[in-house]
Amino acid sequence: MSVDSAVLDPQTPHHEAPGHGRDPVESASAAVPVLLKTAVIGGVVLTVLVAAGMAARVVPVGSRAGNYSYRYVRSFSPDILWPFVIAAAVVIGALWLSRRTHRRFEWATVAGWLLLAVPLQLLLRTYDEVSLSGLVASNRANGFLAPAQQLTAGQFLRAHGDIAADLPTHARTNMPGKTLLYHLLNAFTDSAQAMGVMIIAVSSISALLIYLIARDLLHDPRTALYALALAVLVPGKLYFLPILNVVSPVPILLALWLLVRFLHRPHWAYAAAVGAVLYLTVLFEPLPLAMGLIFAALLGWAVATKLLTWPAALRLIAVTAAALAACHVGMHMVFGYDTIANFAYVFADAHSFNGNGHRPYQVWVVRNLWDFTLCAGLAATVAIAAGTLAALRQPRNSPIAALALSGVGVLVFLDLFGVNRGETVRLWIFLAVFLQLTAAWLCARTAKLWPVAVLVTGTALQAAVGMAMVGFVRV
Repeated sequence: MSVDSAVLDPQTPHHEAPGHGRDPVESASAAVPVLLKTAVIGGVVLTVLVAAGMAARVVPVGSRAGNYSYRYVRSFSPDILWPFVIAAAVVIGALWLSRRTHRRFEWATVAGWLLLAVPLQLLLRTYDEVSLSGLVASNRANGFLAPAQQLTAGQFLRAHGDIAADLPTHARTNMPGKTLLYHLLNAFTDSAQAMGVMIIAVSSISALLIYLIARDLLHDPRTALYALALAVLVPGKLYFLPILNVVSPVPILLALWLLVRFLHRPHWAYAAAVGAVLYLTVLFEPLPLAMGLIFAALLGWAVATKLLTWPAALRLIAVTAAALAACHVGMHMVFGYDTIANFAYVFADAHSFNGNGHRPYQVWVVRNLWDFTLCAGLAATVAIAAGTLAALRQPRNSPIAALALSGVGVLVFLDLFGVNRGETVRLWIFLAVFLQLTAAWLCARTAKLWPVAVLVTGTALQAAVGMAMVGFVRV
């Protein structure tokens, strides 16, 4: 079978209703496309080589020339591999079972994956150098818990402009949303360990949102299922649990899913919700707003394919902007909190930090791409590249090309923009989670299970070895 015909065969027609496509086990060709086979096998071979390099403590993590490196924390021992073996077996078994239950019991299958996500991630971090409670309580690694315990949420917002300079480092250099999340967690428990587990649970919502985006936009049950599994295993997210960068994909992916809902049902409520959630994104972590390129690409695709009319698109933009502005004004009126001024302060601090920390642009514009690969997973990165190439050959009415190309565009833009220099593995988490969708779509071009099984195995191996060997978080 040729690469063109094997890779490009769409699994389900775009016009089918969400959740009602053909059987996820039977609908695609049983043949494995050449591009998929090459990408998956090549990606996992590279992963094994890099995992062996990590075990030998020779793979570079960070950059001495760029003035920031992660440190190796132990010598390799075979026992650090048992969490990987169990996790890979569980995920492959769950995928095998899910492909047989997904059509008839869709939401039970999804719920099963979400219930599995937390213990699976806890298993993979078994040999992490620092405990969950130690990371949550650390002012150096975290810094959001202490102010949340000292002030109420209202007091924190009202006084934010006056106290920001005296806050622990991470609380000072971030928007207040992360501290507000700890206010919410404090309402349920005062246990740092329990908070860590709750953060893992909240971060796993990103996997659900990737599933919903694939389900409602691509109408492709297999891609949705594979994206759900891959999003749980993103190595960068696992390396930094429970640091709050692992939660940063959630607001922006929620906004993207609400946009998808608007495309299918152009109601003002969805547009207003997009604006409100974008404000939440700014409040929590502004960096994912770079995914606005993906929003624009998807909106352009919808207008070009006549899924959405120009008047509806303009209403979306107007209502979204109005909702975003209303949130800003409301926060200022109720709490005296100035989002724009705080954002400007955080951006200026990040820019000056790069200069003061002697982190040269010319070093990190290259190293950042390696950090993204460490974050997304080597095997997944190869699959993302191959999936993007394959997506270019899809019919015009398929949105996968717009999603894949714009996702890569965000990666290139942020890399060239150069605001992130050093410690960037964690800063790529939001984009790495989203781009698993492209890797999942490529694996779903065949009814065979083995390509996605090989991909998740490689990803789990990199995650387990990386967490055990490298101290990604300093306390």
